[in-house]
Amino acid sequence: MSFLPAVIAWPLRVIFISALVALQCLLLLWFLYAAYDIRLHPIKDFGYIIHEFDPWFNYRAAEYLAEHGLYKFLHWYDYMSWYPLGRPIGTTIFPGMQMTAVAIWEAMKMLPTTTIQMPWYLLALRPAVSVLKRWGFMFMPNIKKTMDIAPMSVNDICCMIPPWFGSYASLFTGLLAYEISRSVNAGLMATGIMAIIPAHLMRSVGGEFDNEAVAVTAISMTFWLWLLSVRTPKWWPVGILAGISYVYMVAAWGGYIFVLNMIGLHAAMLVGLGRFNTGVHKAYTLFFLIGTAGAMQIPVVGTTPIRSLEQMGPLLVFFGYQVLAFCDYQRRKHNMGALEFAKFRAQMILLLAAVLVGIVVMLYPTGYFGPLSSRIRGLFVKHTKTGNPLVDSVAEHQPANPSMYASYLNLPLDYAVLGGLVCLWNRNNGFWFLCLYGFIAQHFSGKMSRLVLICGPIVSVAAGIWCGFLMDLLLEPFLLLLGKKGYTDPTEGDAKSSDSGKAAPSSGKAAPKKAAGKKGASSGAIDWTLEEYEEDQRPGGAAQLLRIVQGQIYAQIPQANLTTYRETRKNLDTNPAFVLGRVGLSLVLILYVCRLVLLLLLLLLYFLFLLLLLLYVCP
Repeated sequence: MSFLPAVIAWPLRVIFISALVALQCLLLLWFLYAAYDIRLHPIKDFGYIIHEFDPWFNYRAAEYLAEHGLYKFLHWYDYMSWYPLGRPIGTTIFPGMQMTAVAIWEAMKMLPTTTIQMPWYLLALRPAVSVLKRWGFMFMPNIKKTMDIAPMSVNDICCMIPPWFGSYASLFTGLLAYEISRSVNAGLMATGIMAIIPAHLMRSVGGEFDNEAVAVTAISMTFWLWLLSVRTPKWWPVGILAGISYVYMVAAWGGYIFVLNMIGLHAAMLVGLGRFNTGVHKAYTLFFLIGTAGAMQIPVVGTTPIRSLEQMGPLLVFFGYQVLAFCDYQRRKHNMGALEFAKFRAQMILLLAAVLVGIVVMLYPTGYFGPLSSRIRGLFVKHTKTGNPLVDSVAEHQPANPSMYASYLNLPLDYAVLGGLVCLWNRNNGFWFLCLYGFIAQHFSGKMSRLVLICGPIVSVAAGIWCGFLMDLLLEPFLLLLGKKGYTDPTEGDAKSSDSGKAAPSSGKAAPKKAAGKKGASSGAIDWTLEEYEEDQRPGGAAQLLRIVQGQIYAQIPQANLTTYRETRKNLDTNPAFVLGRVGLSLVLILYVCRLVLLLLLLLLYFLFLLLLLLYVCP
């Protein structure tokens, strides 16, 4: 409902939303530029110089690849490394970063050397940018009248890759936050936090041509594509892109084992939560097959995806998914009941376990399975007992301490838990991934300090979700005032299933009716309303058990309390006094957060924009 006449409310709503979207786009561009600009500090001070030992070797390898090609690069025996022994490069290096640099170099060679004039609308922003700089705003771009375009050398590209990929990592982290929370503001704030969080910044400054500078982007991109592929059963083709992104991750950094096991654990968790369906099965199958086949083409990886113990977990999940998919096929074909389906599936799982045990018994004596690597073993035993002096002596392999978390994760760490609590209200597949990622990153970074790096994306996501929640809370009263539909009582029907594009399958029986909301449902009924991540009713599995438990818990809530809650929620969104009170509270909080001078300037620009728009509409 709208509290204003339709003639006034609709134009104001369009103007408000347009201004909000424009502001969000400007903030996104600013955050991405900030991620780029802050990483240029060494280049601005010292020029295009590669820093530290490992980046120097990586740069020299990129120069060799650019000069001799991929075949000679993979068969190159470098006598200058590990002197006097030398080093076989093809089987000891993750070549993704060098291949990225050379691909950019080859593409830029096709660019003509030219100078282009900046468009007038960008030049018109120069006075505003100058004012913001005088007010102390950082990371403001220098808008010049012309821009030179020319090819770059391999050295310059290697120096610039960390700043470039710092912006990409921030963008994909924001997309990951959006996929978990479905809030644009949460994704926007996660992008801004990731742009400047020290955990990522320390490995991605200009001239730091190291694997992590590229790998964090691949990690965030792979996780985002995976969650997108399991959003609903219809999104499974995105699993192809997730597999391709994972292959790039494997080529870029040895931390691909973390990515593979994270997705494998999340896929197994979805089964335990009763969220397995044909869409999830297809997404994981495509991801695993494409990712494993691509990873095995990289010489340093070889056949380890099907032999290494630290990668056996996702392989077992893959086999388990095929058995579960076969069971679902038989359930639909023979129209099995709940008890019959549960027994059949248990028999198939036991058969799979027996087959796998037999295979292990035959292959283990042959030495087929490789041992855990020293670094992986160091995550489960004390760092002084890995048995490898080289691993034990490295400082970054020591356990992290609280001061390190405070230094590299800073203020966002204080709000990460609040972001997780906010997500409890919408427990989609992304929420459980957030919980899993947070627990694993916290646990293993405590064992090895260098893994604080992987805490950067998840802390940025969680803190961004909390900030986005607060922003949504402040903006919602204005949207309600301008006609946004507020809270309504749950009605009978299959509202949720229609939103997700799914409906309960017709089996000749009457479709189960939805109780009067999830809460307050009778203890004898099961609410089979399909969520967005569900495809059909799957009796005899975890989904039915969880619904039974949920119904029993909700049945304990008195109906009077439920009615009071619904009436209060409805009044907060539909009662004019409550809505105006929320608008006033939002204004007070905005005034408290923003500087008064800046607020006056924004209001002046806003009313100037309205005036120009009215002059344009009504000449």
